[in-house]
Amino acid sequence: MGNKTVNIEDAIAKTAKETAKEVIQELRNSKMIKNEMSYFKKVELLLYNYNNLKAALKQKDEDIKYIKDHGLPQKSGSIVVYQTSGGNISGQDRYMNLIEKYELEKLETSREIKRIENALDKIKNDRYYPIIKLKYLSDHGERYNEERIAEKLDRDRSTITRNKSRLINTMKTILFPESIREFNN
Repeated sequence: MGNKTVNIEDAIAKTAKETAKEVIQELRNSKMIKNEMSYFKKVELLLYNYNNLKAALKQKDEDIKYIKDHGLPQKSGSIVVYQTSGGNISGQDRYMNLIEKYELEKLETSREIKRIENALDKIKNDRYYPIIKLKYLSDHGERYNEERIAEKLDRDRSTITRNKSRLINTMKTILFPESIREFNN
């Protein structure tokens, strides 16, 4: 009888594992679970949002200055206040919590900008660095596609594509050193 219990437990475990895999796959297929973004795409996302991060940093400075100069408004739908377990927070505590929150967000954003700038510094002397500037770092919001970059730099599109990938991969290693483990697995 002991054998049957082990076999039943194994069967239950195996069935549960298979069911879980199928449910996860179904959720992925229906886009209810996002697939993990590749490190390459993460670098592109950081580059596309580099100027937005700088603007967000400036906005946090302005928000902090405004709150310090004018205090907190009594009622505002734009400021989210989280209640502590005690429930009521004094105006002074709310003020300090919000300033602290903004300062922390500013610090995190500043670190992210520095990481991106460090990676950009490592590739800025590469002769194909203008690809990165044109594709991802336009100050005016105008992003060039690879064909337009090829025209502007008077190069073949395949040269642009190959060197863009090479430069992004270099930045990937700098921004996400853990990405190297992908190749070891």
